[in-house]
Amino acid sequence: MSPWNQFARRRNCHQNQSQFLNVEACEQRMLLSGNPMIDIASIDGSGNNLEDPSLGSVGEQLLRLTTAEYGDGISTLAGEDRPSAREISNAVVSQSESITNDRHLTDYIWIWGQFIDHDIDLTEGGSLGEEANIDVPIGDPFFDPYGTGTQSIGLTRSHYDESTGTGVDNPRQQVNDITAFLDGSVIYGSDEERAAELRTFSDGKLKTSAGDLLPFNENGLPNAGGTSSSLFLAGDVRANENIALTSMHTIWVREHNRIAEELGQKHPDWNDEEIYQQARSLVRAELQAITYNEFLPALLGHGAIGAYTGYDAGVNPGIANVFSTAAYRLGHSLLSPELLRLNSDGRVADEGNIALQNAFFRPDQLQATGVDSLLQGAAAQLAQELDNYVIDDVRNFLFGPPGAGGFDLASLNIQRGRDHGLADYNQTRVDFGLSAVSSFEEISSNPDVVAALMSVYDSVDEIDVWVGMLAEDHVAGSSVGELMQVVLVDQFTRLRDGDRFWYQNILGGQALKQVEQTTLADVIERNSDVENLQANVFYEASVLYFKVPDNGRHYSLHVRVDRGNVEIMDRFSRQVLASQSAETVEQVIIVGRDGQRDLIIIDESVNQKQVSDGVVAWGGHGVGDSLTVEGTRQNDRIEIHSDEVDVNGQRLKYAGFEQVNVMGGSGNDRISAGGRYLNVTLNIYGGHGNDKITGSSGNDRLFGEAGNDRIEGLAGNDLIVGGSGNDYLLGGEGRDRIIGGPGRDSIEQEDRKAAKKKSANGNPGRFGSVLSSNNDVKNHNDRRKNEEKGRTSSLMKPSSKTLDQFEQLGAAVLKNLFQHS
Repeated sequence: MSPWNQFARRRNCHQNQSQFLNVEACEQRMLLSGNPMIDIASIDGSGNNLEDPSLGSVGEQLLRLTTAEYGDGISTLAGEDRPSAREISNAVVSQSESITNDRHLTDYIWIWGQFIDHDIDLTEGGSLGEEANIDVPIGDPFFDPYGTGTQSIGLTRSHYDESTGTGVDNPRQQVNDITAFLDGSVIYGSDEERAAELRTFSDGKLKTSAGDLLPFNENGLPNAGGTSSSLFLAGDVRANENIALTSMHTIWVREHNRIAEELGQKHPDWNDEEIYQQARSLVRAELQAITYNEFLPALLGHGAIGAYTGYDAGVNPGIANVFSTAAYRLGHSLLSPELLRLNSDGRVADEGNIALQNAFFRPDQLQATGVDSLLQGAAAQLAQELDNYVIDDVRNFLFGPPGAGGFDLASLNIQRGRDHGLADYNQTRVDFGLSAVSSFEEISSNPDVVAALMSVYDSVDEIDVWVGMLAEDHVAGSSVGELMQVVLVDQFTRLRDGDRFWYQNILGGQALKQVEQTTLADVIERNSDVENLQANVFYEASVLYFKVPDNGRHYSLHVRVDRGNVEIMDRFSRQVLASQSAETVEQVIIVGRDGQRDLIIIDESVNQKQVSDGVVAWGGHGVGDSLTVEGTRQNDRIEIHSDEVDVNGQRLKYAGFEQVNVMGGSGNDRISAGGRYLNVTLNIYGGHGNDKITGSSGNDRLFGEAGNDRIEGLAGNDLIVGGSGNDYLLGGEGRDRIIGGPGRDSIEQEDRKAAKKKSANGNPGRFGSVLSSNNDVKNHNDRRKNEEKGRTSSLMKPSSKTLDQFEQLGAAVLKNLFQHS
C-alpha cells in the first residue's frame, strides 16, 4: 500500500477520537478572548512584549550572559592558546563503543530536542565569509591520513550585528535569525515569505506532498543543503538534516491540518485566515505543553524548572549565546549510529534500519517508506548517554575516502564557542553563580574523563565550556551536570515567563486541561499508523509512567504488584489507572500535579518485587503532597535521604513532597534518616517487631508500635511514641515529646548542646514514661525527692488530661495518613 493510501486510511481511523479535544479547546479560547482574531502572535515574534516589541523577535542579538573572552577582547577567536578543537575532540570526545543512557531515555530525547532547538534559535554563517577553520593534527587517521600537516576542517564565522565588535566595551554580538519564542516557527516559519509559501490559503491548511509528506521547495527558498526542489520545505531551513527530524516536521504539519479540518467542520462561517491562525495557536500550545510537561522533566529531572506564576513583561525571552552555542548542543552526545525502523509489532520493517550517516538530507527515504517505521523505532531505541563522548558517525563523517574532507560535530561545537567569544568553563560557572572548580577531579568522578581532560588542557581555567559541561557528573535524577542544568533552566524559564502568548497565560478552564494532557504519543498516533506507543515516548517501554490527570479530582494513588502486574490504582475509586506486566517493568515513574494535593503510596509488594531501577515519584509544585513507603514483612533495612528512600536496596527517588511516611511492617526493621536534613515532615512507623528507628535533623514523628523498639529522635522537635513493648526512647536536641506505652520503657532526653543526658527509667504501667520537652525534664535527684515526698512526678506519670492530649495527637497523625486510603 502506498504511503498516500496508508495515510487516507489512517486519517479516517484517528479523526473521531481526537475531534472533541481540540475543537473544544479552541472554543474555550474564543470565550476568553471574545473574538478568535484578537491579538494573534506575529510570525516574526515582534509585538509579543507590548513594552519592548522587539524582544524575542527575528534578528535580535543573542544574550551575552557570560564574560566575553575574545582573543583581543573585541572579536577574534577565543582560546588562542588552547589546543586545536580537533585535537581536543580526538582526546576527550572520541567514543569507541555504545554507551546507552542509564535513565531509560529513548531517541525522542534528541529528536524532540533538535526539533525544539530549530524552533528557538538559528545563527547562520556571516555574509563576509570570515573563516574560522579548524586545524587538523598531523597524521589524523580520518582527516590527514598521509601526514601532510596541511589539512583543516572548514568553518565560516557566524552572522553578527555589525554595529558591534568596535571595541572592548562593545564586543561582537551574534544574532538569532529566527524567533526566540517556542511558537511553532519550526512549522510555520519566522518571516512572511516563508510562512506564505507553506500555506495553501484554502481551509486554513498547510501544503503537503504525495503521501502527506512535507511540500517540496519548488520556488527555491533558502534551505540547508541547498535550494534544490528535491528537498522538503518547512518552517525551519534545517528540516532535511536527518530523516528522524523530517519525520517530526511531517507529524506536526499533519497535526495542524487535522485541527484545521475539524475547525472548518465545526465553524463553516470561518474563513481561511481564521482557521489557520486558530490552528496555529493550538499547535503552539501543544508544543509548549509537551516540551515542559514531558521533554524537560525527562532531561533535567522533575521539578528542575519552577512552577509557572504568570507572564512577566520584565523577563527577556531572548536566547542566550552560551545556551545556543554550547549547552543546547548536548544532543550530539545522545546520537546512536543507527536509526531503527520498526513495525508496530516491534519487528524490523521491510526497509530495514538505517545508518545515521546515511540518513542526512535524504527525503527520498521518506518518499519510499513514509515516516511510521522511524517514529515507531525512535520509541524503542535507547539514546546514548549524555556525556563527553560523541559517536564516530558525526565526529568522523567523511565526504569521501580519508583525507577527502568531512566534518566533526564535536570540533565544530568547540570552535563555534571560540568564534562567539564564549567564556571558558570555569568563568561560565562563576558567571552563573556557581563556584569555580580548582581541579579536574571536581568536574568528573570518572578517572578516564579526568585523564583525557588533563591530556589536552594545562589548567581547569582553559577548558572550553561545551567540553566542560558535558564532562560534569550528572545532577541526581537528571541527565545533565550542574552547569548545564543551570543554563538550561535559566533559558527555558525565561522562554516561558517572557512569552505573552504562553499557553497557560491565554488558555483556561477545560481548554487548558486538555492541552496539558496532550502528549507527544497522542500527536504521533493520531497523525500516523503508529500504534501502542508507551504513554511517555521519552522513556522506553520498560518504564511504567503515569502522570496524575489534572482534572480537579482528588487522588490517592496506590502503586502495587498484583497478579503479575505492576499497577497504579486510585484508592478512592478503586480504579486501576495504569498497569504493565511486572516481568517487563524496570522502573516506575509517577508524576503528581502542581498546586493540588496528591497522596502516593508505594506498596510493600513493589519493594518485595524489587523493580530493577526502582521508583521515581514527583509530587509537584505546591503544598500538601504526601508520599508513603511501605516496608516488607521481612526484616527491612530502610535508609531515608533527602531525595531517596532505600528499602533493602530498592531505590525510591522522590521530590516535591511535603510529607514522607515510612512504614516498617512486621519484621525486625532498621529504619534510619541518620540525622540528615530532609526538608519534609517525616513520619516513621515501626510496625510489629523489634525495630530500631533513627530520625532526621528535622521535626519528626516516630512511632515504634508493637515490639521492643529503640527510637532515637536526634535533632529537631520530635514526637516519639514507643507503643507496646519494652522500648528504649532517646530524645535529642530540641523540644521533644516522648510517650512510652505498655511495657518497661527506658526514656532518655539528650541535650547535645549542653553535653548532658537526662533519663527516666519507666515502671511497668499502661503508658510507661512521658517527657513533654527539654524544659520539662527534671534531674534524677529531684524526681527521687518528689517520689519520697509522695508526690507523683509529671515526668514519670502524666495526668489523664496530658495522656488524652498525646493520644489525640497520635490519632490525628494516623488519621491524616490513612483518611484517603
